[in-house]
Amino acid sequence: MADQILNREILPESDCFGCGLANPHGLRVAIRREEDDADRLLATLRPGGHMTGFPGITHGGVIYTAMDCLAAWVPRILRSDTKAAWITRSATVKYHKAAKQGEPLSIVGSIASEGTQWQPVEVRTEARNPAGELLTDATFKVVPLSAERFKEVAEIEEIPEAWRAMIE
Repeated sequence: MADQILNREILPESDCFGCGLANPHGLRVAIRREEDDADRLLATLRPGGHMTGFPGITHGGVIYTAMDCLAAWVPRILRSDTKAAWITRSATVKYHKAAKQGEPLSIVGSIASEGTQWQPVEVRTEARNPAGELLTDATFKVVPLSAERFKEVAEIEEIPEAWRAMIE
């Protein structure tokens, strides 16, 4: 079960820039359950050469975006009692070490603190290189939005069909 790519199973046609595996121009972050810890999710980011900032270094915004996507998936999977659109309200990020261009990154996410079902959740994420060195860590406050509230915030009339099972 740990090898199951959750975003492929749950939202196979998603074109999200971060986790949409159907988006050829996106980051295509693959999200799985952590094999050794049921309270964590694992994302794999394989940044392409076009995702550099300073020569030879993966752009920090690419890493942040991957972490942001994972932060929304963490309560979706680990708090499945709340059918909601989980969106980022705020984030604090710290870059510790540069990520080498083209080097795959492992990003883990877990719930750091939570309240009742419809309250915000604090999600902690860490990005590491293949040697296991900490490159970036971040804390996200993500909030659950009901289907109706999400439609208001996104200014849409209908929730896309593929997303309905997650939100409604």
